[in-house]
Amino acid sequence: MIADLFKFQWKVDQDGYTIEVRHRDFYGRQGDWEYVVPRGTRWRYYRPLEDAGLWLRVAETCRTREGVLQFVGEFGLLHDTATPVEHFQIVAERLWTISQHLRDGDRRSAAELFNDYRDPFALPMMYETIIWSAEGPELAVVPRQLEDALKHQAADAITSTKEWQFRPCRNAGCPNWFRVGPRAANETGTTFTARREFCSDRCRVAWSRRNKREAAAHA
Repeated sequence: MIADLFKFQWKVDQDGYTIEVRHRDFYGRQGDWEYVVPRGTRWRYYRPLEDAGLWLRVAETCRTREGVLQFVGEFGLLHDTATPVEHFQIVAERLWTISQHLRDGDRRSAAELFNDYRDPFALPMMYETIIWSAEGPELAVVPRQLEDALKHQAADAITSTKEWQFRPCRNAGCPNWFRVGPRAANETGTTFTARREFCSDRCRVAWSRRNKREAAAHA
């Protein structure tokens, strides 16, 4: 069996998302809750785990209602079905707390956030599937849905023995985070050297052009 996380795919509605109020039971509380729902069914598929810092993007962005809508427009819902805005915020707050513990070097406190099974934030759920490769069919383990992929990234950051760090893109207005540090040949997700300051060449060029414009304006 292999943990072929790299091949996990998720979908984004190309028609966008909206918020609807629905009367539901949310973690034992009856009431009217805001749910994020897709507008259509024209799906675009991508591989979330290729972006090693996506869990930090959620942690930073999805703590507000506006941030949730911004995130889902690019990466889709956390679940296969409509998801409460408050659930996004619960996940984001917990991931952000994990990131702060890791920043402080406190991996034990970060891990404990996964271990309280009375809490809705639990370890990621995985499932088995059969994939085809050049060698034939193989049994693989992949995340069940996007939330599980994000939790896997956080759990991996907690348990890894490598000296990884996560860094926000230096380009103003870019919400992306990326991983810097050593990388093994069989790892998934993109990792950069410690000197890296931008998530992409596009952001590096945009930052450089903006600086040149500002310098010219003050010349």
